[in-house]
Amino acid sequence: SILRLRLDYACNPELVEANLSLNLEICDQINQKGKNSSREVAMAITRNMNKGNQRSAQHALTLLDVCVKNCGYPFHLIISSKEFLNELVKRFPERPTTIGPIQYHILEMIQLWHSTLCVTSRHKDDFKNINDMYRLLQYKGYRFPKLNPDASVMLSTEVLKTEEELEQEDKLAQGAKLQELLRIGTPAALDQANELMKVMAGYDLEKRPDYKREVERELDRIEQKIFAFNDKLSKTGERYSYDPALEDLFASAKSAQSRIQKMIEDVDENTTERIERLLELNDIINTVLENFSAFKSGNLMSITNIGLPAKHL
Repeated sequence: SILRLRLDYACNPELVEANLSLNLEICDQINQKGKNSSREVAMAITRNMNKGNQRSAQHALTLLDVCVKNCGYPFHLIISSKEFLNELVKRFPERPTTIGPIQYHILEMIQLWHSTLCVTSRHKDDFKNINDMYRLLQYKGYRFPKLNPDASVMLSTEVLKTEEELEQEDKLAQGAKLQELLRIGTPAALDQANELMKVMAGYDLEKRPDYKREVERELDRIEQKIFAFNDKLSKTGERYSYDPALEDLFASAKSAQSRIQKMIEDVDENTTERIERLLELNDIINTVLENFSAFKSGNLMSITNIGLPAKHL
């Protein structure tokens, strides 16, 4: 298949460095093709990684990292399976002696997944095997590298979504999970598949998420983060020096504001309460971003105090 040819070339040891554009094409094909493509790519990656060729293994891990960050839940479900995780650490010795660059990279990845997918994802309960593998490697004496903040931001699932987007995300996840349960085919897996089909068909109304409540909770979380940003600004001192934590809060605020403004444009005019909530939050973010800009330029006189909304008092 075209996908298999692309996979073989992406992991070709004759490549001096990874081909990022090809890796992204593979991600596009996974996302468009659906069906069994996530599993096909993930298991092909472990095969290339375990061939014993250092460069091929490095290319395979680079492709894995790109897929995890660009292919969403169907791919995340496969990398959290026991089958995949066992293949991923297949060449690890029982006890750590010397850690090579490939093993170090794998430890970095498991640490990242453990700290992001298993914590912030709405579907984190499906990723328990990653936590188990993390604890097993710790028990065996492996020490995980320090988490790279830039990488964790890339994989963060904490993105403001509308009720419709959350429902669509769940449908995609349920379809991928059902397919995997049917593939496994054990009695326990088939029982889970049967229960999942009831949820998908809408028979089990008690298990239908309250998407409106989820959106409101996310708006509350963003607001709390904005006030924490402003509070940190007020305690930083009179002169600005580079502070990664402040810069991360700034980037997070900008990203949230962009999403909020898009929701304001698209929201139903009849939902007055939602519009007011979004406009209020957008104004608060504007003020805090202006405060940060004034603070960085040394114009402290321009900084505006913001008060907590009534519901927080």
